[in-house]
Amino acid sequence: MKRTKCATLRPRLGFLRRNLGLLGLLGVACVVAAHASAAPAPTLFRLTIVGTAHQEWSVTAAAVVTGDCRRTETSAGTRTAAFRTRAPVVVRIAGGRVLPVEVRGILGEVTLVGANTTEEVCGGKGTSKIDDCARTRRAFTGATVHAASPRPGVVAFEGIANVRLATTDCPLEPADVRHRPLGPPLNLVRLPEGALMERKLSRISLSASRSRRKVYGSPQQGRLVERVEWTLKFVRTAA
Repeated sequence: MKRTKCATLRPRLGFLRRNLGLLGLLGVACVVAAHASAAPAPTLFRLTIVGTAHQEWSVTAAAVVTGDCRRTETSAGTRTAAFRTRAPVVVRIAGGRVLPVEVRGILGEVTLVGANTTEEVCGGKGTSKIDDCARTRRAFTGATVHAASPRPGVVAFEGIANVRLATTDCPLEPADVRHRPLGPPLNLVRLPEGALMERKLSRISLSASRSRRKVYGSPQQGRLVERVEWTLKFVRTAA
């Protein structure tokens, strides 16, 4: 009788253990699903960028020596660029962070004016020639900039890339200007405190600027002054 009773209980205990194991798995699955659904979806905004960049320089290149002649060339120029997004670009903001986005379709125009001066000294006698440059305008389209928040409450913009401009040699543009055709990238831009609760916002408007000054050392001489100003507008959208 005892053997029969034990044999009857074992299957029942095994059935109970299997059910408890299944309930445990269901419980874990429910917890994971609850955590997954707790994270809210990013809030969508349409971003518009409008900006200007101003660069001014006077740079003398390294002297070129040929025989008893020594020649130097100095470029002096003023360069102004105006740019904007062709159309608003959808960006996502979550927890006060702008999620990584490539802002495309930036267009604009660059205005340039200045002069090139050539000085040459041969056998103790010097000559100087100044070439005044006509004002030029060069348009561009299809530029891009990468934006992302390294931490909540701020957003960083890298230098604007893919700015394709026709080359010019009057005035000669320093390498720094050619490499940064729309000026230096912005520092971290602080978002308003309300951006930490972006789901309650309908619009964010920001203005940011940066200035940079460079003094050239030997074998070059001169200076370069740059300033950029950006206006950023985020308008909430449903799609």
